Formats: sequence, structure tokens, C-alpha cells
Amino acid sequence: MGEDLRYHIRIYDPEKVGKYVLLPGDRGRVKRIAKYLENAEVVADNREYFTMTGYLNGEKVSVMSTGMGAPCISIGVEELKTLGVHTFIRIGTTGALQKNLKLGDSIIPTAAIRGDGTMDYYLPKSFPAVGHFDVISALKEAAGIIGNPHHLGVVLSTDSYYGRFFNTKKAAEDMDLFVRANTLAIEMEVSALYVLGNIYNLRTGAIITIREELGEDGEYKKQAGEEYENGLEKSIQIAIKAVELLIEKDKNIK
Repeated sequence: MGEDLRYHIRIYDPEKVGKYVLLPGDRGRVKRIAKYLENAEVVADNREYFTMTGYLNGEKVSVMSTGMGAPCISIGVEELKTLGVHTFIRIGTTGALQKNLKLGDSIIPTAAIRGDGTMDYYLPKSFPAVGHFDVISALKEAAGIIGNPHHLGVVLSTDSYYGRFFNTKKAAEDMDLFVRANTLAIEMEVSALYVLGNIYNLRTGAIITIREELGEDGEYKKQAGEEYENGLEKSIQIAIKAVELLIEKDKNIK
């Protein structure tokens, strides 16, 4: 008996999942996203992987939570691709590394610094984590249509949420370099998603919302709240619109 290639996500029928999948980390966010789909229904629920599938412009689209960090999102993407999924958009949250970024702003990462360890098992650090041009372009166009403040650029993906409080000297030195290089924000999943996209010829992109805003002293001064929630809803709408744009483009190509 061979290995179960969908053991974690528990989706075995390719008809249960769309070829376009939105990936929030928080399972509690799945229904919040799926409300924009027609006839959305739960198709699987196991561990951190809670999945709903519905329709967008006549095309089947799914929403699946991935939990936190590169290991979890990589497992989810690996298993979804065996079902024929070709387009992935992460919808997540992030902490600002630049003072001009405000709570609720959307970031569309063009690439990620590979601070995670998961992808090291696939490829050396010299291999870049870069999003797919078509998806990034669709997200940028969608952001203009929806109208939320948005920024394109490089983000830092890390495996450790609290590690900076322990290894303070090294963390401070590295972070100072990244900030001076205009790295926009810090999060935990984009690098893994983008590297897997390149490896398997999948279309990948992400839109992440500022949940922590920096003060003039470089420390976080504002976290979550109404501005963030409003921005997150806009980011969700941007992702939905981006999928619509990709669906239309794909139909025209066919």
C-alpha cells in the first residue's frame, strides 16, 4: 500500500476542490472568505486544514486554512497539487517593518527572504522565493479596483514568532539589514508557498494585511483593532477579485 498523498487535508475526490485555492492561515477565516463564493460548502476538516468549496463566475474555487508557518502550508500545497490545483493565493497577516505602513494596509509580496527552514530541505537558500507574475499582476489590478492602500515588494518569512526576544543581538543585526534594504514586513508562510510554486510550476501569490504598525521608535505601537479588520476584509475582496480576473484570463486563453 502506497503513501496516502492527501493524509493531512483529507480530500480524496478531485471534484471536491477547485483548481484555484485561497489559503488563509486561520481556520476561523475560511467562512469569512467563502461567503464571497456561491453555494460554498464544507468539503473537509482535519487538523489545521479546514476546506470549503464554492463557485466564482461559474468556476469551482476553494478556501483552505493552513495553520501557522512554512511546514504547515507546504504540506497543504503538496497535497492539494496532487488534486490538480494550479493556482494558490495566500490571504494572511503581517507585522510592518517600515514606518509608512499602516494598520489595514495590504501588501502584495513580489518575493520573500527565505528565513524559514522548511524550504532548505528542498533547495539551498540561493534559490529565490518569487511569486508568479500572473498572480501578482492580478492582485495588483484587483487592489486598484477594490481601493485599499497597498504596497508591492519583498517580505521576510521566518519560522519563529517569538525568537527575536531570545536571540536579541543576532536578530537585531539581521532585522536592521532587512529594514535598511526596504523589506516591507515579516510573516511566516510566503517563502514556502513561492518556492513550491517554482518547483512544481504552480501559480502562486499572496496578499497580507498589516496587523502590527510601527511607531517612530521602531517598536510596534498599534496592533489589530478596527482598522486592521477593515483592511483584512478589503484584502479578502482583493484576493477574490484577483481570482475572478485570473479565471477570465484563463477562459480567454482556452
